[in-house]
Amino acid sequence: TTIHTMTVKVKEDPPCWPIAAASRIRIEAGDDRTSYCRLFYNRSAGTIELVCCNDDNDATLQQQQRTVYDDSDANIDEEPTYQSYLKTAEDDQRNVEDSFRPADVIGANLSLEYKNNPNSTLNGMQGYASAKINIYSYAKSLKHNKREAHHKYYKLDSRCCEDFTDATLIIQSIKKLSKLCHIKRPLKCLVILNPFSGGGGESSKTGAKNVYLTIVKPMLEEAGVEHDALVTQRAGHARERMYARKFKEEKVLGDNEGNGSINMKKVAIDSITTDSEIKDVADYDAIIAMGGDGILFEIFQGIHARSDEDAIMSTMKFGILACGTYNGLVKSILHWGGSDYNHIESMFQICKGHTSTLDVATYQVLSTPTPKSYLSFLSFSWGLIADCDFESEVLRWLGPLRTDLWAVYRGILFRRRHRARFSYLPPGKTSGGSSGEGGDAVMPKLGQPSPEGWVSLEEDFIVFWVCNTSHTGYNIFTCPMAKMNDGLFHVLVVRSSCSRLMLLQMLLKLDSGGHVDCKDLEVIDCVAYQFEPLSNVSYNVLDGELLESGPVQAQIFPGGAKFFSRVVE
Repeated sequence: TTIHTMTVKVKEDPPCWPIAAASRIRIEAGDDRTSYCRLFYNRSAGTIELVCCNDDNDATLQQQQRTVYDDSDANIDEEPTYQSYLKTAEDDQRNVEDSFRPADVIGANLSLEYKNNPNSTLNGMQGYASAKINIYSYAKSLKHNKREAHHKYYKLDSRCCEDFTDATLIIQSIKKLSKLCHIKRPLKCLVILNPFSGGGGESSKTGAKNVYLTIVKPMLEEAGVEHDALVTQRAGHARERMYARKFKEEKVLGDNEGNGSINMKKVAIDSITTDSEIKDVADYDAIIAMGGDGILFEIFQGIHARSDEDAIMSTMKFGILACGTYNGLVKSILHWGGSDYNHIESMFQICKGHTSTLDVATYQVLSTPTPKSYLSFLSFSWGLIADCDFESEVLRWLGPLRTDLWAVYRGILFRRRHRARFSYLPPGKTSGGSSGEGGDAVMPKLGQPSPEGWVSLEEDFIVFWVCNTSHTGYNIFTCPMAKMNDGLFHVLVVRSSCSRLMLLQMLLKLDSGGHVDCKDLEVIDCVAYQFEPLSNVSYNVLDGELLESGPVQAQIFPGGAKFFSRVVE
């Protein structure tokens, strides 16, 4: 036998639930071919139920059932099993063999097991050994309250219809009730994974490669999402991939003698070596990053370097799976949707296809003649947090514990003073006739007075931490008040007057977000800012990556990127 997965096009969109089609389809109940069931939608419970058809021993009723099934034009109102279902749907007395919630479904299809009989004259389902409706469901378990695979495979009675139209109508309706966003056309995704992220090594069970093979690839296939996968080979590989173009074959006329010969000229914009690198990223609907926040940072910088950056960012959807050390953006997205922090939950949202907008920001480092520009999604730090992030790399083998130890070392035992000038444009204020909320603020010039509407201060800082999102790590609830798309920078400031004891209390409360209630921590909201270090004692760290030293300036772009996320009303 040969297994096929079949897709049948239906000209018209099906209704909420195709009652007539569902009543013509028999689903076998176990190995007993004399018993069969049908699928009905229970609107009040939000479930699709597999209802036993012949639990009534009345021969007359059974004959009426068979008559309705054999006549595709029969009136569904006369079908006794459906009438019985309607009567008991509200009092939970119906004979339900199985059920599932469309809200838990990421995909559905019809699979056919073909009979290797070329001389067969049977049509439709009868020409196959078996046909199954496959439902890919990830319901939350009652024991752990986490999503687990609870797939359904319903074998169809091959005698119930001549073609696959009814089965396809049922599948399309399941997809619609499941609120999948890629029913009419499957998504085309590029999956980029960093095999060394997280510090566990390429063969780690928690590493990106294993997560891809055991979770990501199977779930994308179940959801009917087309994808290519790229395993990065070196630092900067993901960035290079973003502005790579495919080879083009161009026909070139022969020599000037006019002999009419045609040569093939290969035109390459970048070195392409694998199948996953032959497409321009603009040809994809989505990019899924597997690694820490650093892999997404590379992807964003590659797009930022393209001339068609605006077009790509306006249409591209992004997803990210937590395969790194801290995974701040993954935690923020799942927290925003009220979802659990795990790989299956992230993939569930990707397969559903819904997106929420995320604020992004452009950063410029002003220490070079031509300012270097970056695209950011997470945070900027300078002072204690940057010291812990960068200097603790020597303890990377300790995992997240490394920054905790460094915070005690650098923040409590051997504390530094960090002097800087901070100028910012508060929300609702105008700068040069603009509010600055669309990335068009008039920025100050270094060493010059701030424009109208701006606020400036010069201080000795312990912490200077700018947040776009609620979390900068899976266990660091940096900014509880931040939302994915509030259009604001949230700047956390701790001045040098803060005592060591108070600073220690703040650090201990970072996992719960309780640090924001400490009296020595100030949160400043703004839509643009400029930051000028006045002492060479710290680092510029953007989204966990080290930048060039020197002054920086940034502007927020509300809703500048779309990320797969649970829909939040």
